[in-house]
Amino acid sequence: MIRAGLILLLGAGPAAAQEAEITCAALWTGYADFARISAYLNIGDAAAQAAMFRKAAITAGMPPKAADREIDAQRYGMALLVRATVEGGDRASRDLFERQMKLCDRLTPMSAQ
Repeated sequence: MIRAGLILLLGAGPAAAQEAEITCAALWTGYADFARISAYLNIGDAAAQAAMFRKAAITAGMPPKAADREIDAQRYGMALLVRATVEGGDRASRDLFERQMKLCDRLTPMSAQ
């Protein structure tokens, strides 16, 4: 469902792109949150990735406070998604996580790859 929503958002214009970037920022923030407490993950550049997507949404016109509210609203769910993928071995969560990561990879500016 999230994938379908992101696909619709990606094709709907600037505001939709901001939402996709916010979702990616929330994914990386949730990843970082879980990595801080996980014996299995290294936080790596997760915080930098989250900041990059947040900045992209703001640059595209989303007010910083709105961006932060949206990221905060999604981050716990994203951390749970990462946890279910890593610790629970949940196939559906893993599939969703991988789709989300692919969508975020497509949004990543070439200079950041």
